[in-house]
Amino acid sequence: MFLLLSVSIDRTADVLVALCGERGLPVFRFNVDLWQSYCFIWTREGFVIRDPTGRSVSSNDVSACLWRRPSLRYTPDWQGGTADDREATEAELSALVREIGEWARAAARLRLIEPTATRRVGRLTQMTVGAEFFTVPEWIAGWGFRRPQGRRMVKRLAPEALGSARNQFIYVQSVDAERLSPDYPWVTQDIGRGARDATVLFVHGRCFGFEMERTRDELAVEDWRTLIGAEGDRWKTWALAPEVQEKIIAYMGRLGLRYGRLDFLVDEDEVTFLEVNANGQFGWLDDPNGWPLHNAVLDAALDPTSTIRGDEAVVVMGV
Repeated sequence: MFLLLSVSIDRTADVLVALCGERGLPVFRFNVDLWQSYCFIWTREGFVIRDPTGRSVSSNDVSACLWRRPSLRYTPDWQGGTADDREATEAELSALVREIGEWARAAARLRLIEPTATRRVGRLTQMTVGAEFFTVPEWIAGWGFRRPQGRRMVKRLAPEALGSARNQFIYVQSVDAERLSPDYPWVTQDIGRGARDATVLFVHGRCFGFEMERTRDELAVEDWRTLIGAEGDRWKTWALAPEVQEKIIAYMGRLGLRYGRLDFLVDEDEVTFLEVNANGQFGWLDDPNGWPLHNAVLDAALDPTSTIRGDEAVVVMGV
């Protein structure tokens, strides 16, 4: 049985389940945001999960487990009492879901996506190691000093959403660096060169490249994510040069990642690395006529060679 850890609004999980059906592959989807609709029990003999339709899966049945994006951020219609009750309950639930992931890792059934990768491979590590392979704009992180004058990009280190409803995000934006308060732990980076935004979905050694149809000047935005779903959010295939693909494969190997979506800026003669999301979304890039990206992810998740173990690469930061 293929165990898919996800949430109810995850459209990529919808497609993966449908593809499993087409292949005749048994799959069990645990939408952790709807946890109250499930029944769960875990003893020394293992765990059993029963979904709202009455289907169930036991730990003994699981042959492969994919950590999609199981999150309690969007839990609907909370029935558990006060806000403090909800926070305490969801902390326990989050810990339990992490335990499922660690069980799958220990049992050599966790595939492709490492649950803790976004913390193990943070933004500063990404940029430091990235400079071994790509052009990376100069950056500085910290507090207690005044930054040099000039426009810089401001980035966040923490991946979590903000606000009491956990639905607010701070996008990358440029600022006059000297105006930033020295009392806050800012991360700033020089503005990278590149006419277009580009992204690469890396799936267990395979690279799928895409670039924006319109240039940054034409889009007039500093972070393309603000356009997701809008008219300007149009992508085309990016034919990766062999040397760029080789560098991406080597870089991901250095980080010990089997999956990720890497963001770049591209010019005719230069590729500038920005970041890698170790559990990045990709659904809007795929072609519904055959779902090549989703099929690639499913193929990799079913491949025993994509198993996530406890001995992933240890990244040594430069000095």
